[in-house]
Amino acid sequence: MINKTKRKILNISLPSELYKEVEKLAKEEAKAKGEFVREVIRQYIKRDRRWKQLRKWGGETVKGLGIEDENEVEDIIAQYRKEQS
Repeated sequence: MINKTKRKILNISLPSELYKEVEKLAKEEAKAKGEFVREVIRQYIKRDRRWKQLRKWGGETVKGLGIEDENEVEDIIAQYRKEQS
């Protein structure tokens, strides 16, 4: 199957040590450096989106429970652990 999506070129410069690390990891993964970097970017975007979803869910949960600060969270956890033991 031919990839018909248009591609854009992104030229970046890396510090020598980071370039060597990318080169080493790409070789270990048996991938071209470009494909390796594309996969790393895909993973970063996926992880970033997931963390944003989790933070949103956490914020909604906090509001729903009426929690006002981190100390209350610690108290809730401590109470839960006490009830479980």
